[in-house]
Amino acid sequence: MIDYLDKVLLVARIDLKLALKDRSTILWLFIMPAVFFYFIGTVTQGGINFSDTAVEVVVENNDDGFLADHFESQLARNLFAVLHPQDIPPAAEEDVPAPRRRVVIPAGFTEALQKNQKVELQYKGLQSGFTNQYDFFRVQKAAFTVLGDLIVVTSVGDAVVPATLAKATAQPRPVKLVVTPAGRQLIVPRGFAQAIPGTLVMFTLLVLLTSGASMLVDERDKQLLRRMASAPFSRAQVVLGKWSGRMALALVQIAVAVALSFTPVFGMNWGQSLPMVLVILVAWGALCTSLALLLGSVATTDSQAAGLGVFFTMVLAALGGCWWPVEIAPDWMQQLQLFIPTGWTMDALHKLISFDSPWHSTLPNLAILIAATLIIGWAASRRFRFV
Repeated sequence: MIDYLDKVLLVARIDLKLALKDRSTILWLFIMPAVFFYFIGTVTQGGINFSDTAVEVVVENNDDGFLADHFESQLARNLFAVLHPQDIPPAAEEDVPAPRRRVVIPAGFTEALQKNQKVELQYKGLQSGFTNQYDFFRVQKAAFTVLGDLIVVTSVGDAVVPATLAKATAQPRPVKLVVTPAGRQLIVPRGFAQAIPGTLVMFTLLVLLTSGASMLVDERDKQLLRRMASAPFSRAQVVLGKWSGRMALALVQIAVAVALSFTPVFGMNWGQSLPMVLVILVAWGALCTSLALLLGSVATTDSQAAGLGVFFTMVLAALGGCWWPVEIAPDWMQQLQLFIPTGWTMDALHKLISFDSPWHSTLPNLAILIAATLIIGWAASRRFRFV
C-alpha cells in the first residue's frame, strides 16, 4: 500500500514541478489574481449609495415666491445640501468645473401652483444608474410633498399663503413607514466580497482547464505517457497521480488567492465560517481537476485543449456569477445558475461570505460538487489514454 501511494505521489510531484516551471502558469497563478482582485473589486465597490450624508444640489431658483422656498426646504429634508449658483466660486480657467446635481425652478412657480396650474421642474443628475435614480426619486418626493401640503391647505378651505402652509407642514403625519431588515442580511455582494471569490473560482478553473489539460496532451504527443505505460506503474496509479498533481496545482492557486485576500490592500472578510469556505474551495478545486483530466483525455492537441479551456471557463464564469453577482441578473439566469458548477460554488460562497448563512446551509452545494467530481473523474479515468 505504501509503495502504491509512493508511486502516485511521485507522478503528482513531477507534474506539479513541471507546471510551476511554466511562465504562463506562474503569471495566472501568482500575479493576475491580485490584479483582478484589485481592479474588479475597486470598480464594483461603489454600488448603490443610500447613505445618510447630504449630497449637494444646485438650485436655480427663478421664482421669488414662498412656494419655491418651501420646495427648497423639502429638498433639504430629503438629504440634499441646497446650493445656489452664486454660492459656487468661479472655476479657474485651467480647471474643469465638476458636474453637479441641478434643479431648475421656473419663473412663476408659486403663482402657477396657487392657481392650480401645471408647472414643470427640471432636474439633471450626475450619471445614470441606481444612485442617480435614487437622487431623482428624492427630488420627486420633495415636489410631491409640496403638492401634498397644498392639498391639505385647500381641502379645509384656507387660502394658500405662508401662514397656512407653515401650519400644514407642522402637522404630524398620520402615516409613517418604518422599514427594517428581517432575518439574515441579504445585501447584494459587491466590491471585494464579489470580486475575490468570483475571480478565485474563475482562475482555478482557467488554470486547470488550460495548463492542466494542455500538459496532459503534450505528454501524450511527446510519447511520455507511452513510456510510463511501460514503466512499473499501473494504469490506476498513473491516472490518480495525474489527478493528484493537478489537484495540488489547484490547492496552490487557492492558497495564494486566499493569502492575498488577507493583505491590507484587500482586507477581505470571509465571514463567520471560513473553514467551510475553504472546504467549498477545495471541493471546487477537485471538480476543476476532474474536468481538466477529462479535457486532457479527449482533446487531440494542446492548442485545442487550451482554446476549449478558455472558452468553457469564460462561459461558465459569466453564467455562474463570477463576473457579477447573479442576484442582480434576470430570473432565468438565476435559475440557470442552479445547473452550472460555477453557480453551485458561487451560491455557496455568497451564502457563507455575504449572506451570513450557517455553514450547514451549504451542505447541498458541497454534496453536488463532490458528486460531480466523482462522476467526471470516473469518466476521465475511462477516457484516459497513453497514446
